[in-house]
Amino acid sequence: MLILLMGSGLSLGLIGVDPLQASQAWKQAVPYPEASSGASAAATAVLNRGGSEECLRGKLSNAIVRLSNSCDAADRFTPVCALATDLAGQESELSFAEMVSTSEILLKMLKHEASR
Repeated sequence: MLILLMGSGLSLGLIGVDPLQASQAWKQAVPYPEASSGASAAATAVLNRGGSEECLRGKLSNAIVRLSNSCDAADRFTPVCALATDLAGQESELSFAEMVSTSEILLKMLKHEASR
């Protein structure tokens, strides 16, 4: 059971969670269709400039990590999965121009994959 104590908006800690379980929580995967749909929505938001740059960066980054985790969980080895895994493994954040080009590529790849 995961219990997150909150106080004054700050995380105070985790109770009742194995440390390994807590460190692996970010790896929980959603089903691939849900992850790819989320990645498509995030990429579209970037292209439509549907929010602040930081908000869009977070939305796209989170969607890419979810997509990568979903690919890993489903043992999928597709170009979309390779792109998501590469991007999720980057330590530096993307510039807005890189977010736009990545979003364009991601949408094209997802569309191509859906048409197969």
